Formats: sequence, structure tokens, C-alpha cells
Amino acid sequence: MDPQQADEVARARLAYVSAGRPPLGAPRRAAAEPPPDSQAPPRAPTPPPDALGPPRRLTRQHVLVVAVLLLCAVGVAVAALSRSEATEIPVPSATPAVSVAAATPSPPPQMRIHVAGHVATPGVVTLPPGSIVLDAIEAAGGLAPSADPDQLNLAAPVSDGMQILIGSEDQPRGDVRAPGTGSEAGDAAGPGVDLNRATADDLEQLPGIGPVTAEAIIAWREENGPFTVVEELQEVSGIGPKTFEKLQPLVRVG
Repeated sequence: MDPQQADEVARARLAYVSAGRPPLGAPRRAAAEPPPDSQAPPRAPTPPPDALGPPRRLTRQHVLVVAVLLLCAVGVAVAALSRSEATEIPVPSATPAVSVAAATPSPPPQMRIHVAGHVATPGVVTLPPGSIVLDAIEAAGGLAPSADPDQLNLAAPVSDGMQILIGSEDQPRGDVRAPGTGSEAGDAAGPGVDLNRATADDLEQLPGIGPVTAEAIIAWREENGPFTVVEELQEVSGIGPKTFEKLQPLVRVG
């Protein structure tokens, strides 16, 4: 390089530096020197590539085994779900069972007997089938002290709806009357006076009944119709409680 070129290069560098730029041709900073071997940290040995072995790959057999296991798991889940939702439906039997209960015999019907006259408690008593006149009297409290049962057959059987009249020594007119009839039942001495058929003379034969009272009984019968029960005799004028007590075992409604 001649002096003139060197002078131009010097002026160019001066102008470049004056513009705030690093000087051209400045030497570069040397790279940092590595530390000596005694100060460097030890490095782990790198295994050779062949030491880890070749990478494993999924074969077709592996895929099949995994698929079979998944199918089995799905099948078990579906079976469990369907079993929990299943509803048991009872199947009716071909022949319905018929329960045969032992036939229980019904108790025999009880009989109701009207016991009137000279007994302790006159009224209707209830007796079992096969009872006799004596059973009816005992059910009515037994005979009164003034009773005279000799005119009755105490062993005669009784039936439902029967009336038994017990007389006394002063009025021996005992009677056993079957229901619905005016006839006597058993070996009774004679029937009582039928209030619906008796004449004035028949009624006057009864204790405490005179011509006036007999006509009053007949007049009541014509006005009100036949007597239905002996107790209606108390509605007749002239027959009080004491007279009716005497007449009750001696009359009947036929």
C-alpha cells in the first residue's frame, strides 16, 4: 500500500470512529479458555447404543390378546347389568291349589219355650234339642210353692215355640200347648180356655170373671180382632194385674 492509500484508510477509520462505531479492524476478544482437567466436573459414562437393546414393538399377537381381554370385560359388564334389571315373573301353576277345610258341624239350633203359671220366673227360656217339660220348668226357676204339676207329663218332649202352663192346687188347669195349634201336647189333663173361641159361659168359668167381664172380653175381641198373645187380656176393662195373674195359666190363644 502506497502512502496515499494508507492516508485515505486512516482518514476513513477516523471518520468511522467519530460516528460512534467501534473501530474497524479491532482485534476480537479471545475465547475463554476451558478450565484445566482437574477443575472440570466428571461426566457419567454414556452407554453404547447396543447396551439398551433394540426398541420393543407390539406384535399382532399382543394386539389380539388385548382385544380378547377387552371383549371379556365388556361381556361380563353387560351380563351383570342385565341380571340386575331382570324381573322375575311368577308362572301360574297349571292346576290351582284347592284348600279343603275340615267341615265343622254347625251347632244344633236352640229351642225357645214359654213357661207361664206357677213357676219362680215365668217367661221364655232357651233349651237345647231333646229337652223335656221338666227341663223347661227348671229353666224357669222351678215350681212355685203353690204349683200343682200333677196334671202335666213332665217327661213329655218339648219343641220350639211351645207354651207350658203350670196350674196350682186351687186352679188345677195345667197345660202344654204346641206352637200354632190349640191342642195339647203330651198327656195333659185338658187345654186352657181359648180366648178367641170361648163363649161368655166358658169365660165365666174362669176365676174372677163374671158376666160383665166375660162380655167385655168378647167385645174387645170383636173390636180389635183375635187375641194374638195372652198378655192382651190386660187391655180388657175389669182385668187388673192380680186377676190376670190368676188367668194367665188358665187361658190360651188358639
